[in-house]
Amino acid sequence: MRRKWLRSRIVWVALAALAVAGGVHFAAQILTSEPPNYTRIEDGLYQGGAVASPPWRTHAVLNLSESADPYESEVHVWEPIPDAAPAPDLEWLQRQVEWVDAQRSAGRRVFVHCRNGVSRSGMVIVAYLMHKNRWSREQALDFVRSKRPVTRPNPAFMERLAEWEHVVLGK
Repeated sequence: MRRKWLRSRIVWVALAALAVAGGVHFAAQILTSEPPNYTRIEDGLYQGGAVASPPWRTHAVLNLSESADPYESEVHVWEPIPDAAPAPDLEWLQRQVEWVDAQRSAGRRVFVHCRNGVSRSGMVIVAYLMHKNRWSREQALDFVRSKRPVTRPNPAFMERLAEWEHVVLGK
């Protein structure tokens, strides 16, 4: 009887040690892993950089980088543009804004991204919010930066957003 009790006790101690070791390993993974390179701008709208997979339950992806994504989504659009002057024209920007708006109206979670999630995706997200909320460029940019501080559309994109402001606000 004593041997059976001792064997049972050893098994429980071994299982507890494995659980602790597994927990330590899991905690170490969480603490040393980098967070995903995307940010929730508002409910159902994410901005970010290149990632192995989009935010959870994303159904629409707009990729603005010059590299294809390693994943697919229900609706997946690749509109590669360089992060340099000249900026795409207003018609191109309007198409992207209308695409984001249509996906959101259809109830899809949208992920707009480029390589780093700073300039190209920032331009499209800011333009979309200007259109949706009738905000100035600065209002939309301030809002986006309150969520994703690294957002910095390049100077050519900022000029295009100033032109977009005239379209959106009718100036």
